[in-house]
Amino acid sequence: MTILYKVEGKEFSKDSVFPHKNVLCSVSARNIVAFSALQSAIVPASHGGDAGDGSLPGAGLGVGASNSHVYVCDIVTPWEYYKVCSSKSLISVLQWSPNGEQLLLGYVGGRVEIWRPRNQSINLWVLQYHATVPCEDIIEAQFFHNGKGVIFNALKKDHTYYAEKFERIEQQRPTLSGFGGVASEGCVLLTSSGLLAAFSLPVIQKIATGGGAAEGPAHEVVELTPTLHSIGISRSFIEHCSLTPSPTGALNIAFSCGWQQQLVQCFKVSLSLEGELGLEQHLAIKSESQTSIFLGPLDGRRISHLKWTRVANDDVIFIAYACPDGAGSQLEQWTLTRRHQSVHALLQGGGGANNKPNEFVQSESWEQVGKVQLNASLADISVTRLSVSTPDSCQVYAILQDNSVQVLEPNSMKQLNHTQFDKLSDASGGVKFVSGDLTPSSQMLLIFDSHAQLHAMQAPLLKQGGSGLLLLEYCIVTGCDASDVLLLNLGNLEALVEKLTDNFTRQPSFVRHFYYANFLALKSNICRVQQQEFDNLIILHAISTTFKSLLRPSDLGFQDKGPADNLAIKLAESIPDVDTVMLNLDAKDFTVEPVMLQSLQQLIQWVTDLALNMLHRLPEEVMKSKLSGKRPSYDISRDIVAISSLRELLVMIRIWGLLNTQCLPVYTKTMDNIDVLVILFRLLTRLAQNPAEPDEMLLDECSLLSKQLLIPQPTKFNPTTLLSAQGFAAVKSGQLQFTSLVEPTCLQDMETEEVIFARSIKDGVSNLQLGARPSNIRRCARCGFVFVNNASKVAKTSALKAWFSKWLHCHCGGFWKQVH
Repeated sequence: MTILYKVEGKEFSKDSVFPHKNVLCSVSARNIVAFSALQSAIVPASHGGDAGDGSLPGAGLGVGASNSHVYVCDIVTPWEYYKVCSSKSLISVLQWSPNGEQLLLGYVGGRVEIWRPRNQSINLWVLQYHATVPCEDIIEAQFFHNGKGVIFNALKKDHTYYAEKFERIEQQRPTLSGFGGVASEGCVLLTSSGLLAAFSLPVIQKIATGGGAAEGPAHEVVELTPTLHSIGISRSFIEHCSLTPSPTGALNIAFSCGWQQQLVQCFKVSLSLEGELGLEQHLAIKSESQTSIFLGPLDGRRISHLKWTRVANDDVIFIAYACPDGAGSQLEQWTLTRRHQSVHALLQGGGGANNKPNEFVQSESWEQVGKVQLNASLADISVTRLSVSTPDSCQVYAILQDNSVQVLEPNSMKQLNHTQFDKLSDASGGVKFVSGDLTPSSQMLLIFDSHAQLHAMQAPLLKQGGSGLLLLEYCIVTGCDASDVLLLNLGNLEALVEKLTDNFTRQPSFVRHFYYANFLALKSNICRVQQQEFDNLIILHAISTTFKSLLRPSDLGFQDKGPADNLAIKLAESIPDVDTVMLNLDAKDFTVEPVMLQSLQQLIQWVTDLALNMLHRLPEEVMKSKLSGKRPSYDISRDIVAISSLRELLVMIRIWGLLNTQCLPVYTKTMDNIDVLVILFRLLTRLAQNPAEPDEMLLDECSLLSKQLLIPQPTKFNPTTLLSAQGFAAVKSGQLQFTSLVEPTCLQDMETEEVIFARSIKDGVSNLQLGARPSNIRRCARCGFVFVNNASKVAKTSALKAWFSKWLHCHCGGFWKQVH
C-alpha cells in the first residue's frame, strides 16, 4: 500500500499532563477529520473558531489553558486544521453524525456535547446541545442510525442502471422511529459503570437552527435530559466495549469487565417512544442479554480492544489481547452462528402454528473462526465501512504501535499486506501510532500518532480492477464525499469522467433529476483537477431554476404547459432572431414585478457575461483542439444543455427589459447601435445547431466580439488543495510531507494574470466586486468560491432571498471558511 502524506506539527509534542498521550479521531461522511489532542497547545487565533460562542463556562478559556482540545481538518487540505472547542475535562468519545453535520463529544465526568459548524463554516463551531450523566465516565457513544443503507457489490460494476448496481438494505430499520415510522435523531451513551443513557434531539430546535436562527450572537444552547437504564441486572466496571447498530434497529453492545476477563458480555438494546400519540412521549430503553463469549485461559494476556461489526450480513467481534512482557499482541475473530437444534420428543409439545410439534429450535453461539499473532502492541482496529455483500470485499486494518499497519482478511485472518511507516526509535522521541479511521468509501486510512500528527495511506479495497467508477457512482447515490476516491485516481480522471457522464445520461429521467445535484458536485471536483471550467454550468442551472420559478401563467384555466415549457418549444424551431421569438410568446406569462427584476440585475449580468465569454473563447478553443488532436472532457461551449439554457434566459431577459430597463446588462461598447442581446442570441442559435463542429462564419463573427465591446474577465478561484492539477503532480511524485498551519508552496497556482481587478475579490453568488480586502466573507475551503456573510438578510426581494438560500452549502460539497 502507498503512503500518501504526513502532516508534521510541533504544537502537540510537549507539555503533556497525560503520559499516555491518547488521541481520538473520526472521519465524517464529508471527509472531514476530527481529532482530539489531550495537552496544552498554542494555536494562532486565525486558525481556530471562537470556542466561547454559545458554550458553557470553561469552553471559552484561552487557548493553551485547557487540557482537551478538539480540531477538524479536511483530507484535501490536511495541513490546515481548525479548533472546535476546549475543555478541562478529559475527552473519551469522538463521533460524527451520519450526515457529517454534527460532532458528538463525550467526556470523563459524564458530560456530552453536540457541536455543529455555524453557517456551514468549518472554522467556526457552536455548541448546539449538551447533556450530563452525573458522576459517570462516558466510554462509548453513537448517533441513532437512520435506517438507510446501500449495499456495495463489486460484481455489479458492469450493470447500467443505479437501481441494479446499488441495492438498498430493505431489512435495516432506524434506531428510533417516530410518527409514521420516520427515523428520529438522537444519541445513545454507555458509561464505565454499565449505565445506558439516551436522548432524542428536538425537532423544533433543529428546524430553527437549520433556518439560520443561530447566525446571530445570541445562540441558545439546549440542555437535554437523558433517559437512564442499567444495561444488566447489576452494575460493574467496564474496561472495553463496542457498540454497533443491527438491521432490526436495535443496538448491539459487547463489553468486558475488569474483574471477569474471560467473559465478553453481549447485549441488545432497543429504544422506543412510550405515551399516547399527540401528548408528551418519553424515551424508553430496553436491554436484553444475548449469547456471550466465554474465552479460554488467558495465560497472562489481557483484553486491549473490542470491535463489533458486520461483515457480509454476519455479526463479527474482533478481540485483541495484549501479551505479557511486551511479546506483541493477538487478534481473534468471533462470528455469531445460528443453527437449528433438534428437540427431544418429550419436549416438543404442540406449540406450532398448526398445533404441530416443534422439532427444531434456533440457537445462537459465538465461534472463533480465526486468529493471528502480531509482533507489536495493537493501537487500533479499523474495518471496511462500506456495506459489502461478500467477505472478499472487506478488510481488517490492524494499526500497531511500532508505526506499522497490517491488512488482514476476515475469517482466515490471513495477512494481505504490511506497511511500515517511520520506525519507532529514541530519535523520534517515542512517537507511536495511537488511533486511526477509514474514509467513508474505505479508500484511505488516516492514522494519528501520540503527537497528533496525521498520516494518510492508500487502503485498496477491491481485488477486482476498475472499481473507481463504481465507487464514484456509489458516492453519487449515497451522498458521501468522493474526495478520497479522486485522490487515488488522479491519473485516470479523464477516462472516469467520460464513463461517469455516459452512465449518468443512460439513467431514467426521474433518477437523473434526483441525483443531479450530487452528480454536478462530483463532476465539478473532477473538472477542477483537470483545470476545466465546470462551476459555470452549476451556477447557470441554479439561475435558470430561480428565474423560471418567477414565471406564472396568465390564465390558469387554459394552460396545459407552463411558460417555461412553451418557451422551450418555441426555441426548438431554431429561430435566430430574439424579437421574432418574443412575438410568438404571450408576454403576460413572463410578467414580473419591476422591483424584483431590478434586484436580479447582477444575476442577469452574469448570464450575459457567461455567454459573451463563451463565444469569445470559441475560436481559440476550436484551434487548440485541432492542433492538439484531442478535446477536453468538458467544454461548456459544446454542452447543448447549457447553450439551450442560455438561449431561454436571453429571451426572458429581453422581455424583462421591456418591463424595467434597469435590469438589463451593462457593457462598454465601441458603437452605440450594437444590441448585445440580439447578437448573443443569434450566435448561440447558430452554435446550438452544431456545437461539436462550429462553422467558419460563426467563428469569424465570434472573433469580432472583442472589437465591438469590452469583454469582462471571468473570475477564477484557485485554492491550494490536493484536488488540483498541482496536487496531481505532487501525489504522483511520491510521499508528501506537510507542516501543520503552513500552506505548501508546491501546490500553489503560480499562473496569475495582471489584469484590472486582479487583486479584487468577487462574490461568486451575487456577482459583485468586493474590493481587495473585504471585511466579512465566506470562502469555500475546497474550490475557493466566495460568498458574502449575511447576504440573505440584506436581500430586499423574495426572489433574491430564495437565490441566497440555495447557497447554504457550496456547490462543490465543501464547507465554507470564514475570512475576516
